[in-house]
Amino acid sequence: MSVEQVEILEGIKDKIQSVKDRMNQQLEENSQLKQKNEDLQQVVQQKQSLIDELEQKNQQLSLVKSIMADSADAHDARIRINRIVREIDKCIALLNR
Repeated sequence: MSVEQVEILEGIKDKIQSVKDRMNQQLEENSQLKQKNEDLQQVVQQKQSLIDELEQKNQQLSLVKSIMADSADAHDARIRINRIVREIDKCIALLNR
């Protein structure tokens, strides 16, 4: 082999090593990003559960407020109770499928 061919070969080896190093860095970064994504997914799920729970409590408080209100608001209370009963009926129908 001539000196020129050896230099070309060394240059190719250096470039291959550089590409391998960058690939390993990208794989590591990809792994970290996947982990971060999973963590954020869990946080989102926890926050959504909290939102659902708070919405349910809000509905319950509205119902209690409606029930405790004077007779003028009794109509609103009946409407809310009927809506809740319909939701329960829908749930029962889904469970029976």
